[in-house]
Amino acid sequence: MRDVRMGRRDFLALGVTGSATLLAYALLREKGGAVLLRPPGAQDEAAFTTRCLRCGECVRACLTQCLEPASKDFGTSKLWTPRFNPALAKCEFELCGRACAQACPVGAIRKPAGDEVRIGTAAVARSKCIAWNEGKACLVCYERCSYGAIEVDSRGRPRVVPEKCTGCGACQNTCVTCPDPAIVVYPPGTALESGGGGRGN
Repeated sequence: MRDVRMGRRDFLALGVTGSATLLAYALLREKGGAVLLRPPGAQDEAAFTTRCLRCGECVRACLTQCLEPASKDFGTSKLWTPRFNPALAKCEFELCGRACAQACPVGAIRKPAGDEVRIGTAAVARSKCIAWNEGKACLVCYERCSYGAIEVDSRGRPRVVPEKCTGCGACQNTCVTCPDPAIVVYPPGTALESGGGGRGN
């Protein structure tokens, strides 16, 4: 009988350990994985998550289908709120007439003036970039940028000009580095690391 009780205790301990491991994995995945970007014209994060109905109208209205509902990886308070994902497509805010803002029934997404659009800012991870890390010619991000926000140095390596970047995601969407892109759009106000091993510009 004692062996049975010990077995149950071991089983419960194993369950607790397993749950803790999964929780730790989820937290690490959220921290180092996907980035939470909002549609152009979204309010500040606190106001946005409070007002958003999670109705999905903006996702359905998106011209390029670059919006998707945020998963539980970003926390329960942000679950099902719209997330801009450059891996899906570039945000064509200049062509769609701000369809997401027009579709929002509660004004959580507003229609900003053209020169006010700033979804985020792209940054190059030099440790992943083919041009920076391998010294090979690759200027796909430079060629796809419509705003002159990516410059090339004398050695053919790209760098982002933050003041010109709108965060449209064209560079990230077309980066050929696998499995993860070497250039990623980060939310406004995110501290971008510099240097060879970080998210340096």
